[in-house]
Amino acid sequence: MGTARDIALIFLSLEALVMALVPMLIIFGLAYGVYRLTGLARVYLRKAQAYAQLAYDYVERASVAVAAPFIKVNSSVRQVTTVVQRLTRRERTHG
Repeated sequence: MGTARDIALIFLSLEALVMALVPMLIIFGLAYGVYRLTGLARVYLRKAQAYAQLAYDYVERASVAVAAPFIKVNSSVRQVTTVVQRLTRRERTHG
């Protein structure tokens, strides 16, 4: 009777070991997959970053090209306004 109990206890402990081993193998496989994907993703992320920088440069150039005429007109109007204000103020003070 004692021998059967010992054999059953050994089988139960082996079953617990196998049940603990399966999740550990799954976690190991996932960690290894992430490690491999990190190296692969690094290459593609560098390419993506280069394309994002290129797109940013195009957008920056386009926005400068679109905004430049408005800024030029606004600064010219302000210059003319300032010159007119100074001339009219000068006439009032010396008139």
